[in-house]
Amino acid sequence: MSKTDVAIVTEQRAGRLMPVPLKAGATVLQGTFAVVDKSGLALDSQNIGGADQICLGIWDNSAQNTGADGDAIAQVQRKAQFLMSNDSSDPITQADLGVKVFISDNQTVAKSDGNGSRALAGKFMGFDSRFTNYVWVEIE
Repeated sequence: MSKTDVAIVTEQRAGRLMPVPLKAGATVLQGTFAVVDKSGLALDSQNIGGADQICLGIWDNSAQNTGADGDAIAQVQRKAQFLMSNDSSDPITQADLGVKVFISDNQTVAKSDGNGSRALAGKFMGFDSRFTNYVWVEIE
């Protein structure tokens, strides 16, 4: 496409909800980390946490793909702070406020990248006063 010489209307979306195609055989669970592999397809919620994966946000709905790659789509919530479980074996502390945290399992974050074995989740944004074993994670 070449440049325009006239005014145009450019479509937009807020980006808080994003449709993502699922890998063949994948089942994603509402409220867990929404992770894709290098092909850009969503991984099964039971198979996440690897360093080569990319966290997009949190699943807004559960979905299952019983067909081929991309035959099912689920919505990802992003650009917000989410309350996730704090890994007791690699816990996040108040001193980590504002730093990157990593996926330990489909609903848990850890302080470290596990010597390069964990995917980035987002940034630690504080503790919750009611749920002391949970932390707020900002995912953009």
